Amino acid sequence: MRRPAPQNLEQIRHPGPRADNRTPFALCHATSCKIALPGKQPLLQEIGTWAETHEYTSAVLDLSETVLGAFSYVMPDCPVDDRHAAWYSDIHQCDGARLKEAVAIIGWKDGSWFAHLHAYWTNATSQCFGHLLPETLMLDAPFEGSGYGLKGARFEVAPDPETEFSLFRVKEDSTYPLPASPNALITTLAPFEDITEGVRHLCSAFVVPSAHVAGLGSLAGARFLDGPPMTGLISEILLRPGQCRVTDDTDRLVVRGIDLTGTHVQGTLAAGDAPTLITNELLLVSDTKIP
Repeated sequence: MRRPAPQNLEQIRHPGPRADNRTPFALCHATSCKIALPGKQPLLQEIGTWAETHEYTSAVLDLSETVLGAFSYVMPDCPVDDRHAAWYSDIHQCDGARLKEAVAIIGWKDGSWFAHLHAYWTNATSQCFGHLLPETLMLDAPFEGSGYGLKGARFEVAPDPETEFSLFRVKEDSTYPLPASPNALITTLAPFEDITEGVRHLCSAFVVPSAHVAGLGSLAGARFLDGPPMTGLISEILLRPGQCRVTDDTDRLVVRGIDLTGTHVQGTLAAGDAPTLITNELLLVSDTKIP
């Protein structure tokens, strides 16, 4: 039996000790890249092969327009125990779909390639948004996409004491030679860290005047500058590819997502009104080298 939905932030409590570092990061080099994958192959396997061929330690990819065969996915839901602040829904099945918008964080779990993937698609009668289970994903047609390949750091699944989830965490990685200076960083925001303010803090700390932002995660509600608010306080979101950028005088983080009520939301986040629920896994790519 699931616990009742939280009605305010005070009702969202994580079970473990509060992490001291709310914006952990690792510097890296991000290369804008193209990715072409054959059809009728497991998606995760093909992405891993592509990453190894190009000597990337992780990647953040725009998988919009990917055509998948039948797959499994989950959506945000209330917790099933007395410890976690949120949980996943029961597993849903899709007979196959063309993903209209999708973002994947490519990293490692137990020594093998792994992916955290949020996607939006439609069927004959409705909109769909979910956290896709990577081991179930099979390409149903050849795919060409884009994103960033990373060297110098990677996302790796590890236990998170604060939330008691196993999550992507950021780690330095010296597997491959790096350019002289990094041009990017990866971060995993801690619970309740406002996503816009977290990105702004990291840019300020590294004297980065402007940066492109990519990634995905979860929010405990949100207010938008150009649409109705997200009122369900358990959600899954993605940053809409190519639409997210911060500068000295402008913050534009445009997200799409779904909350535990099944309400689809999208829009430009209002700074200070989009707290992280569990984590937000982000890549910040600077227009210049990071000092």
